[in-house]
Amino acid sequence: MKVWKKYDGQSERYYDGLLAVVVLTGLIGFIINQPLLFVPTGLLLSLLLASKLYDRFSGSNLHLHDSKRSIRLFPGDATHLSIRMNNLSRIPVLNGMLTFQIDKSVRSSGGMERGGNDELSYRLPLSLISHGESEVDLPIQAESRGVAKIKGVMFSYPHLLRFSPIKMEYNPTYNTEFIVYPKPKKIHGIDEVFHMSMGEHPASLSPFEDILTPIGTRDYVPSDPFHRIHWKASAKTNTLKTKVYERQIDISWTILVNVTEHTRLGNEHLSPEMEDLLSYACDLCYYATEHGYPYEMVVNMRRPHQKPYFYQSEGEGNQHLRDSLELLARVEKKQIPLPMNEMMYRLSHQFYKQKTVIILGEVPDQSLPYVKQWEAKGIRVIRLYVEDTFATLAPIRLKEGQL
Repeated sequence: MKVWKKYDGQSERYYDGLLAVVVLTGLIGFIINQPLLFVPTGLLLSLLLASKLYDRFSGSNLHLHDSKRSIRLFPGDATHLSIRMNNLSRIPVLNGMLTFQIDKSVRSSGGMERGGNDELSYRLPLSLISHGESEVDLPIQAESRGVAKIKGVMFSYPHLLRFSPIKMEYNPTYNTEFIVYPKPKKIHGIDEVFHMSMGEHPASLSPFEDILTPIGTRDYVPSDPFHRIHWKASAKTNTLKTKVYERQIDISWTILVNVTEHTRLGNEHLSPEMEDLLSYACDLCYYATEHGYPYEMVVNMRRPHQKPYFYQSEGEGNQHLRDSLELLARVEKKQIPLPMNEMMYRLSHQFYKQKTVIILGEVPDQSLPYVKQWEAKGIRVIRLYVEDTFATLAPIRLKEGQL
């Protein structure tokens, strides 16, 4: 695939007309035997040849530096976009104009020409000397959650010998992207939502013990089971000793985000509160990371993946948080949503332990049987409730019907 595709405008009509004038003036000069008419004929012929050579060699060897970059930002952060181009041909390109479009998640005050529904178009002046390099910088301000990619890169410059400009379209995908993380929205009452069960996290107070992780012995008391006696330690001390195991709990979460809603007729559509729901999910991720809770996250938006929806496997720590923020940033309104009941059906087959499930968004009637199934397995189901702008977490209320 060619890197650049050249558009010469109406060059064929221009050259056809110029060639016709050359032939006409030469023929007239020959017929009427006027040598002076061969002067404009020669000049026009020189212009024709020079134009052809300029068309062939100008812009014939342009190189746009395009290393893969992902620039991660929070709303309000500022950065810059540097674009470098090399002109490896012998002919300079003067008064050129570099144009492209960027998604509206980011914005710049420099070079903006016009805006569409989802994208902003920019025009930046750029001249290239022969065998030289030029660079343009565009200040960038992160505006809102999303992934902003650069599209429709085109370089145009005026023809030195005719009026119509030459346009060069960049065929490959430009590999720089701006990832704008969501801004968290505060949820109240998170402290009360985790469900304690047998797990892998050490805890000083827990009813669960890991029998594979002994941490010592203590004196035997009559209430201790017979199989807990540590016979080797008892023989050494001539006193009965009881094995002590590490106490552990599972405080893991599953954050389930439903970005769809149903009309009264049962039709599913994208929720107008989608941005708020993703911001609430962001707040939960921050809270879980701060308190050391492992979590997984699911968003019912389709994507080409092993799982047909946005899914982040269970984990914890700062890197897991960064992956969560990027997943939330990559959810787009133009993607196709997955029905909530289908996603809950898939999740039901992968739950293997007791945990806490936090549902953000609508819970349709068709999904309630799965909620009852989970609760029967000891899985605690929590739901986000929002009144005005006050968001809280509370156990789901099944008797409400349409939740």
